[in-house]
Amino acid sequence: MPVELLKNEQELVKELGRRIRDRGDAVTALVLDMGCGTGRLAAYLSEEADCEVLGIDVMRDKIEQARRIRGRGVEFEVQSAEYAALKDETFDFVVSLKVLHEIPRPEIALREAIRVLKNRGRIFIIDWIGGIAATRSHAHASRYFTPQQLEALLSLTGFRDIAIEANKEGELMLAEAIK
Repeated sequence: MPVELLKNEQELVKELGRRIRDRGDAVTALVLDMGCGTGRLAAYLSEEADCEVLGIDVMRDKIEQARRIRGRGVEFEVQSAEYAALKDETFDFVVSLKVLHEIPRPEIALREAIRVLKNRGRIFIIDWIGGIAATRSHAHASRYFTPQQLEALLSLTGFRDIAIEANKEGELMLAEAIK
């Protein structure tokens, strides 16, 4: 059964899936979904990008929901994005969907992403754009990053070749960076 994406996620999640799918090698990519929630992004990527995905989240009830997904190559564990019990240099990609603003110490989570990414691995972050009229009324608006703040945070935590683009509506952004 295909994974249903929320309307505001479709454009950037499909682009993220395309970038992972078009990675250009014959080896199955290993993806860490940081803050996976109920597992929609993990399931989508496993189906559409033909990769193996480990989703982690601190919320046990969300992981229990995610585990009901019967996707090939998808696993879920209760773990913190800030202090993940994962081996160094394991993943080809780290992804997150509308969660970085929810993490209490995002800089620590991004340092963990650097640690678990293989050399030249990539991070993809989709999140709300802060400081714009369209997102000011959201409950977490004060925690949203502007594109400039997100770029600075990624750079500070060791990522390079950072690119950030907004969706057509200008409410969500997709950040991509290399370890």
